[in-house]
Amino acid sequence: MIRPLIGTARIGLRFQFAYRSDMIMTVLTLIAQVFLLRMVWTSVYSGQQQAQGMTLQQLLAYLSLANLQAFATTPIIPRIALFRIRTGIVFFDLSRPTGYLPQLAAFQAGHTFGGLLLLAPAVPVVLLVGSITPTGQPLDYAATLLLGYAISVLLSLLICMIGFWTLETGAIALLYRLISQFFAGTLVPLSFFPGALGALAEALPFKYMGYVPAAVYVGHLSEVDVWQALAIEASWAAGLTVLLWAVWQRARRRVVINGG
Repeated sequence: MIRPLIGTARIGLRFQFAYRSDMIMTVLTLIAQVFLLRMVWTSVYSGQQQAQGMTLQQLLAYLSLANLQAFATTPIIPRIALFRIRTGIVFFDLSRPTGYLPQLAAFQAGHTFGGLLLLAPAVPVVLLVGSITPTGQPLDYAATLLLGYAISVLLSLLICMIGFWTLETGAIALLYRLISQFFAGTLVPLSFFPGALGALAEALPFKYMGYVPAAVYVGHLSEVDVWQALAIEASWAAGLTVLLWAVWQRARRRVVINGG
């Protein structure tokens, strides 16, 4: 059972490298985005020592890291699942003994690993532009990032399940990506969100996919906050796993092959 999933992960890895010119342009866009964010926020601070408990140095490091994380960990499986469900190829996925959900998760893991490899040449540039220095909480950062990634994959798998009812998830996936990246804090840290918007961001799981790991890295969260975040992340992951299993039990009965 493990070897077929490893093979699926390799396919995900090769898929990441299939369109290298596109990926090179994406990496260059990432570097440009980090640079522009640096310019904008340096201007916003305009000599202030700190804002919302963050120094300018911390903020620049946070934004750079949050965007690096988003580049490497944004799931692609909704796009893959949509194509396979729409064309009926999903029949072959369902017939394999490894299970449909583990196949998607393995493909995503391979794709993410490929993204990390592609990102490696750009990291020194982003580190320089974004003023990222080594963290004092490497284990806390790794734990929050891994759990956040698990939440991201689980939410994406739920979007994949919608395709069994609608046969079209492109618009939903795009809307989800916009909302999730905004509330993950890739452009503005959640500590800057005002009133009701900040309360909504706190209630949603998206902050654990970006804001929390990056805030831990730059030392913006206390040790107590980190442990609380880890507990909530684990709860979200467990709850989403149960929900995904329940939705999958219904989705598998709605398979449509070539319109029939």
